[in-house]
Amino acid sequence: MPSEWAFVSVDMEIANICGAECLLCPRDSITRQTGMMSEETFKAISEKLIREGSLITFSGMGDPLSHPRVFEWIRELRGGGADVCIVVNPASLGDNISPALVQSRPNVITLSFPSLRKDVFERLCPETPYDQAIERAMELINLSAGNVGLRITGIRTEMNQDEHEAYERFWRDMGIPSSMVACHGRGGNVMAPGVYERRDYGTNTGNCGLFRYHTFITWEGNVLACCHDLSGAALLGNLVDSEICEIAARKRKMLNDGISFTVCMQCDEPLRKLNPPIEDMPPQNRKERRTFFRKMKLKNRQQFQNS
Repeated sequence: MPSEWAFVSVDMEIANICGAECLLCPRDSITRQTGMMSEETFKAISEKLIREGSLITFSGMGDPLSHPRVFEWIRELRGGGADVCIVVNPASLGDNISPALVQSRPNVITLSFPSLRKDVFERLCPETPYDQAIERAMELINLSAGNVGLRITGIRTEMNQDEHEAYERFWRDMGIPSSMVACHGRGGNVMAPGVYERRDYGTNTGNCGLFRYHTFITWEGNVLACCHDLSGAALLGNLVDSEICEIAARKRKMLNDGISFTVCMQCDEPLRKLNPPIEDMPPQNRKERRTFFRKMKLKNRQQFQNS
């Protein structure tokens, strides 16, 4: 299991390309290179992450299902002993994708389903018909049962502030854990009046739980402050060329000295204010890791309900 807190959890962006046109996604504003991870980059990074014992999630500023080797790579990571998650959306689950995804056996699939209110869903995901999204979600639920873990996440916006209880109850009645997260501005990159209103968290960035306990890796192997850095300016190194301990040391120094990246100063991601007391050692097994993230989730939920 991890020796570095910053690598307890890792998002691996195997592609930053996506066909969905979601209202709250700032992908059109990306100025860093777009593309897909190469086999060489994947192997170099995955070997280090497997040795470290990181929880690896295929996620980022793109659709991981757009990568032609996604299912093969999930199987490779699982075969190497890694725990693997993947974040998907209903728009990508057509054409027998769901069966192939389940057959690749990730530990957990997270389905992003913004809202159960049809008008809200279709405002947020104008290219994805609501009825089709529900049908695909149900198919994934049926296929996942007894095969892979599944959870569903929604977004609380200015349009559906009071939805979270009904949302969680709907999925819970089907045996699926779910939660709604507060919409945020993706490092100052989202502008959606009437849907999202920016919160001011001030300039203190030293308590960011996302930066402290989580690492984001682009399709090129670059480690950025987080996925919300659309320009690539918040660069901490490249994991193909650097060792995990080197990247982690840079993160620790920044946390001590103060994070000065522009994207961090503009951020109102809820985890920016969520910083549980760090313990002596990172989680040393799956149970400890689940307990740690459960505590973070509970604290985030309490903050969410009070916001």
